[in-house]
Amino acid sequence: MPLGSARFVRILWFIQFLLTITIAPLEALNCYSCSYSMLEPTPENDDFFCANETLVLLEKDLTVKPCAPWEKYCITTVETSLKAFSAVVRTCAEICNGMCESDGYGTDMVRCDDCCMTNMCNGNYTVRYYMQLMAGQYTSWIQPLPGERAYNKANAVKFPY
Repeated sequence: MPLGSARFVRILWFIQFLLTITIAPLEALNCYSCSYSMLEPTPENDDFFCANETLVLLEKDLTVKPCAPWEKYCITTVETSLKAFSAVVRTCAEICNGMCESDGYGTDMVRCDDCCMTNMCNGNYTVRYYMQLMAGQYTSWIQPLPGERAYNKANAVKFPY
């Protein structure tokens, strides 16, 4: 075989390899997808099964959706208002916010996310799970986040841990 044809075969093999990896069907992540809010004025839009064991008992085509290729996380967001459970949302997500966020001037609304990266991993519905997830809202006030002490020291920020 002449030297040029060996090179040609390698080029064809490389093109075939590229086509195989780019055209091959991508296996999408599947996540539970629903929302339930006790504060929602329109209960007809709520998925009442989203907050309890009915979530995993219903047919998967009603409770699970395929994620977009760029959505790498299944996420469960739990929200409290005045320290009482108020909502849960389960869906696919592009980014994972592992922290709790507080908003709502004077209403003490806190939202905590739990992220995972395997099919239907966002299906936990137990009261203990919700309580453990929401306990995350207090951790950054009693102990520093990774790198927080060094940042504070470098920027002369004093925070009583």
